Amino acid sequence: MSNLENGLPVVVAEWQRNKREMLRVCLHKYFKAICIDVRTWYRDGEGALKPGKSGLSLSVKHLPDLADALQKAKETAAELGLLNEGQQ
Repeated sequence: MSNLENGLPVVVAEWQRNKREMLRVCLHKYFKAICIDVRTWYRDGEGALKPGKSGLSLSVKHLPDLADALQKAKETAAELGLLNEGQQ
């Protein structure tokens, strides 16, 4: 196992989705594959964050294509006036 893999999982970003849920982007190891995970997390009755079923998990080799697709989606949404000011 490389030194990089020893530091996994790594939370790359997270933001509040609503009062009870947040979205989290992280890198983690699943069996022998390094993955990118974009998932909804929720607060249980005791306030602890738990991963939800809603999300996307892909091998990190797909990350460049995913990043390109998200950038194109952002540009298209901006062109269509779908983004609020400050979200662009």
